[in-house]
Amino acid sequence: MLKSNKHTFFDLFEQQAGIVHKGAHLFFEMISNYQDLENQVAKIKAVEKEGDEIVRKIMNELNSTFITPLEREDIHLLAHTLDSVIDYIDGVSDRLYLYNVKQPDQRVLAQSNILIKCTTKLIELIGTLRKLDHAVVTGICREIKELERESDQNYRKMVSELLNNPNTNPLEAIKLKEIYDKLEDCADFAEDVSNLVEGIVLKNA
Repeated sequence: MLKSNKHTFFDLFEQQAGIVHKGAHLFFEMISNYQDLENQVAKIKAVEKEGDEIVRKIMNELNSTFITPLEREDIHLLAHTLDSVIDYIDGVSDRLYLYNVKQPDQRVLAQSNILIKCTTKLIELIGTLRKLDHAVVTGICREIKELERESDQNYRKMVSELLNNPNTNPLEAIKLKEIYDKLEDCADFAEDVSNLVEGIVLKNA
């Protein structure tokens, strides 16, 4: 039966943003306390599955709701872009374990800290969808973009130090470069979410 319940989508998006933040926090804890990796990776994997379940619920709501509070395409894209953040966090944690990385560089810890800040802002940002306050959204998006720039600068330094170190084992360099790339993608997707929300607010203002 087709229905109309605008609050359901907002509730689910807010739950999803909370799950993404939880995953970022677990990743930071993993890097800060780099031991018992199998158990820590399993915790992040469990959160990633929670995220998949929320996406499934959003898609089910989309298919059964006649009148949606936002455009259907926007709801679909926002759900999957938010999910990409936790997917990539899960992917990075997996690679650290599977590639047998002994101890991540301190810049990885810095990146994970930036991710916590980004996902904290994503919670604030998703919360604005109920009111579509353009001024508030613009301010939060600006902060997320600044965090992404900080992440990008840190990423470039990590890669430069890795590839310019004559003592780096080539195989280790390949593994670490892939991990660094995926970690930077997490911040990129966070910025993509902010761009989507900003666009949604402009369309619905």
